[in-house]
Amino acid sequence: MWFKKYHPMRITTLIAATVLLLFLETSDSGIAPIRPVELQTTPLTDWSKEELSRKPNVIVVLSEAFWDPTQIEGLKFSRDPIPTFHALQNKYTNGKMLSPQFGGGTANVELEVLTGNSMRFLPEDSIAYETVIKHDVDSLASILSRQGYTSTAITPFHNWYFDSLNVYRRFGFTRYISMEFFNPNEFVGPYIGDHAVAKRIIEETERSQGPDFIFANTMENHYHYWSNKFKRNTINIKGNVSGEALDILETYAQGASGADSMLQELVEHYSQVKEPTIIVFFGDHLPFLENDYYVYKETKYIQSEDEPDFLQKTHNVPLLIWNNYLPEGKDNLYISPSFLSPYILELAKLKGSDYTDFLSRLSKQIPIIPPKPYYEAMHIRESDLTEYEQWQNRILAGTNTSDSEYDGSDELAELKKPLAETFTLGYGDPIIQSVSPEVLLRLQTGEKLIADLLKKTITIKGGRFGIGSVVFANGKPLETSWQTEESLSAVIPKELLRKPGKLELQVRVMDEKENVLAQSRSVELPIKDKQP
Repeated sequence: MWFKKYHPMRITTLIAATVLLLFLETSDSGIAPIRPVELQTTPLTDWSKEELSRKPNVIVVLSEAFWDPTQIEGLKFSRDPIPTFHALQNKYTNGKMLSPQFGGGTANVELEVLTGNSMRFLPEDSIAYETVIKHDVDSLASILSRQGYTSTAITPFHNWYFDSLNVYRRFGFTRYISMEFFNPNEFVGPYIGDHAVAKRIIEETERSQGPDFIFANTMENHYHYWSNKFKRNTINIKGNVSGEALDILETYAQGASGADSMLQELVEHYSQVKEPTIIVFFGDHLPFLENDYYVYKETKYIQSEDEPDFLQKTHNVPLLIWNNYLPEGKDNLYISPSFLSPYILELAKLKGSDYTDFLSRLSKQIPIIPPKPYYEAMHIRESDLTEYEQWQNRILAGTNTSDSEYDGSDELAELKKPLAETFTLGYGDPIIQSVSPEVLLRLQTGEKLIADLLKKTITIKGGRFGIGSVVFANGKPLETSWQTEESLSAVIPKELLRKPGKLELQVRVMDEKENVLAQSRSVELPIKDKQP
């Protein structure tokens, strides 16, 4: 793979950085997740009328496999793995969503939340991002972009996975920060940690002048959940269950604790910020705890797939909606993910589209859309969803992007503007501000042996550099080591130093498929003979 080929020092850096991060994450004397939840979670109250009149930031966090393992009866946890979530449930809107997925298929949940389209009308086991999103599709990103929002997607995984790069562009996002723009020292276990995602959410709202819509998903608690995933687990679980099942659950609980710490970090930050802000935090699906529901059955959470509440037990995911500015009050929600976007728009008092207005009305009659075999038990007639399916078919076919009947009104004219025309991947093109040394000196002929043994290492200052940043010289990739977001080092091979001249240096952001995602302007580095 590209990173392995051109980042030989990255492995050592990652191991050292990951060990340090995991120690901090899991040490009893370190930072989150062991902090108490009482820290700065009460929002400021001295809002001016002008401040309250601003459009709110809308931050939607899809937390990978986030679920509450403490609901498994008969287990004793040494501490609550998700104390922040539990504390906020007491005061803010929360509930459950019936996910269309179990154990995977995150992109399908994204589709429902962002566009309002439902996987119930698409082939089972398909990934909609890869099969049907082939043109512009109206979404929360485009709806809010038309109202002056900066719309950013943040994913700590490969830009090409689930065709995310193209999908987010087609959804109308103006920026997409993928894994290639994160840092090598931000791994927690095998994946980028949730804190790194929270950091970028905060950065993006601080960067822009106006309101932000941010959709972020996480990876820290992604499968697998074997006992060696993290350096150590700080949550002990006891119960009349096999040791193997408890090991898996303890690892999962540790990852869930990291997600809870991310939620706390965001709530603490936006509690002290004078920008109206709504945070929507939810799990996309229950974790895959090995084949045939192994851990779920071992713990008796599931008895069999024939039990009456099997669907709810395996597909209900937790949902929390926090804000720092609205009057106190909360709703208890149980909805399908495809109905979340109209709920958010109404809560934020923002314009939707004909489609989201239709979904809002429908959700008040049929808040949950289960698989068809459950229609009768949940008192749903297939004809009740005919109009919904027709809407969706037109949208995904590209024959109707948003509004069913345009009446010429100014309000609908605004909503019918095209999707965002500008799209920035990551932080845009990296910048080279300086190279040191400024001149490479060649050793003389008599010093050839020494020259062969010495490595010519250069340091490039600039930014913003991340995992995917690779230094090129005369169009060829160099052995590159990440130092900071503003600094890279690279080794110049001796074959480029055979004669005086100059090297054309450039920093490119590469993914594992060797696609160039961004690139700096070239700078010249002179090569001169060493003076006798």
